[in-house]
Amino acid sequence: MRQPEPLNAVDELRLFLDFAVPLCGADIAYKLRQWGHSREQATNWLRGEAERAGGSLGENGDVIQFSDGRPRSGRAQNRVVRTASELARGVAAAALLAQLEGKRGVEAFGGFYGVTAGPADTARVRDMEDGAVDDASRGSCPVRKPAA
Repeated sequence: MRQPEPLNAVDELRLFLDFAVPLCGADIAYKLRQWGHSREQATNWLRGEAERAGGSLGENGDVIQFSDGRPRSGRAQNRVVRTASELARGVAAAALLAQLEGKRGVEAFGGFYGVTAGPADTARVRDMEDGAVDDASRGSCPVRKPAA
């Protein structure tokens, strides 16, 4: 029996994001609840996280996209791990930011990350003033929309 061909870099990235973005989203939502940020503070913090991820991807994205499949160690491995981690946190932050702005989520690398429930959840986030961060993050961390 033949071994299956390894996934290409884009498919591996999608698989990683499908796993990592919901975890990062839950972590970010938990931290925002603990910090007790106002809506404006949370929005600014989430925007900063998303921008930081974009900068990291722009600076180091080649290590994710152009992998030759050889095992890495040391600084090269740390660069890949750090870039992928910052990317997942940035997508999760962008999805939570979109929810605070009344949208359902974001699309990144061919996948949708955000609230997959009905429009009632989105309306709940949009109508709130006090405790907006708490309710926006409770039970609605970014999740990957299942493929049909």
